[in-house]
Amino acid sequence: MDAEKKLKTYSAMAETTRKWVTIMDAKAAFISTLNAGLLAFIWTGARLAVERHEVYLIARAATGFSFASLLVALRIVLPKFSWLSVSGKYVEYKKEFKPVSFFGYVAKTYPLKSDAKFIKDVEAMTEAELAREALEQHFVTSHVAQYKSNLLLLAGACFAIGLLLAGMALALK
Repeated sequence: MDAEKKLKTYSAMAETTRKWVTIMDAKAAFISTLNAGLLAFIWTGARLAVERHEVYLIARAATGFSFASLLVALRIVLPKFSWLSVSGKYVEYKKEFKPVSFFGYVAKTYPLKSDAKFIKDVEAMTEAELAREALEQHFVTSHVAQYKSNLLLLAGACFAIGLLLAGMALALK
């Protein structure tokens, strides 16, 4: 496959994985909304926190799981500025490789008012270099999507436990 076809193919792959990241963010927002509703139900709707001791304790446990779910969902939607924030491993880019489609790299490497240098560097890249950069972004973004997916599973599990506990407290009321 020639460099032009690689560039188109790899760019499409990178764009697809970016959409998966967006989907994970939307799902985290949905989980957050569900948690807000659960917390409102526990504390104001059903007023489970003013009930008998065992109901109160179960309602507090449900609240704890709901807050844990909210914190995990928040971690999902917070921006990732580097590979370190995703993988826990520091990666130094090789001097010849420039990930020009990653905002963290661009902002760090090209401070404000250095747009001319950025444009010059990008325009100097060959199609093969741009294709490699797109492939690299697909790789990194795939790991970001998987990271967010794993956290989403945890957030959903915490919410489900909180919901079950709230239901148990309601049944005991």
